[in-house]
Amino acid sequence: MTKNPFPPRSGSPLSSPGRKPGASRGHLVKIGIIGLGLIGGSIAEAFHDAGFEVVGWDPDPAVRLMAEEAGIGTREPWRSWVSHVDQIVLASPLAVVGDWIRQVVAEARRPLVLVDVSSVKTPLQPFYRQVLPPSCLLSLHPMAGKEVRGFAYRDGALFRGHPCLVVPWRDSPPEDLVRLWMDTLGTRPVTVPWDLHDPLMSLVSHVPYLISASVLALAQDSPAELAQWPEVAGTGFMDTTRIGASDMGLWQEILHSNHDAVRETFQRYADLINSWNRQIQQGGWPPALNSAPAARRRALAAQGAAPSSPERNDAVHGIEPLP
Repeated sequence: MTKNPFPPRSGSPLSSPGRKPGASRGHLVKIGIIGLGLIGGSIAEAFHDAGFEVVGWDPDPAVRLMAEEAGIGTREPWRSWVSHVDQIVLASPLAVVGDWIRQVVAEARRPLVLVDVSSVKTPLQPFYRQVLPPSCLLSLHPMAGKEVRGFAYRDGALFRGHPCLVVPWRDSPPEDLVRLWMDTLGTRPVTVPWDLHDPLMSLVSHVPYLISASVLALAQDSPAELAQWPEVAGTGFMDTTRIGASDMGLWQEILHSNHDAVRETFQRYADLINSWNRQIQQGGWPPALNSAPAARRRALAAQGAAPSSPERNDAVHGIEPLP
C-alpha cells in the first residue's frame, strides 16, 4: 500500500486561495509537480519557499531521491497522491506532456487545476480538450532558464523579474489563479493569444537559438590562421553565443515541435541576411542596422528596464548566465 504524502483536509480544491499571512496549513494550496528538471525543480522550490505544500515526482529514481532529500519530492508513485493535490504542474519533456495530461485526467478522483508550462503549445491542443469542468487548465510559459538542465541546477528565484506568458485555452483563466502563480514565481503576466504563442516563440526564442549556434559554427569552422578566436572572444561574442551553447537535445525537441513556425521565421531571417550580404559585398551598409538600437530599446521598455540598467532583463528564453 502506498503512502499519501499529504494529510487529509477538507475544503474545495479549486477555491483554495493559496497561502496568506497567518493562514493555517489547512488553507494552503497543495501543489503536485510531475517532471523535476530545471523548470519543474525551480517551480517546486519557488512554491516550497513561499510556504505551499509541494510534492514533486520524476521518472528518474535518482532525481526523486534528490528531491525527497530537498523536501520537495517523494519516491512514492505519483498515482498515490494525484487525487490529494489541488494543482498538478506538468513540467515534463514536451514529447510526453500530452500523455501525462491523459494519465492525470484518468487517475484524478477530484477536480483540480492542471498547469502546463511547455514552451510549445500547438501539439498539445488535442490533449487540452481532455481537461473538462469542473477541472480547469492553466497554460503558462515562464520565460527564463539556464544553459544547463536538471534538478541539481534548480533555482526558486529563476523566474523572478521575467515575463510569464499566460496562454488562454478556450476561456481566460481565473484571475486569482493567475495572480497566485505570478506572485509566487515573481513574474510579470503577459497574455498571448493561443494561435500566436508558437509563432512568437519562433521569433524571440527558437530562431535566435539557431542564429546564436550559427555564430559558434562559423567560429568553429574558421580558417586555421584564425585559430586564436577562443582567446580573443570578448563579451559581444560570449553574449551572442550564450543561447547557442545550451542543451542541443532540448532544442531539437523544441524546434521539431514548432517546425512550421520556425521554418517560416527562419526563411524570413535567411532572406534578410541574403539582402544584407548583397549590400555588404557591394560595399554598402544595410539600412535596417540603423533601426536595430530602437528595436532593442523597445523590448527593454516593454520589460520595464532602462537601456543603461545593469540588470540583465534581455535574456532570451531558456538561457541565463550560469551561477
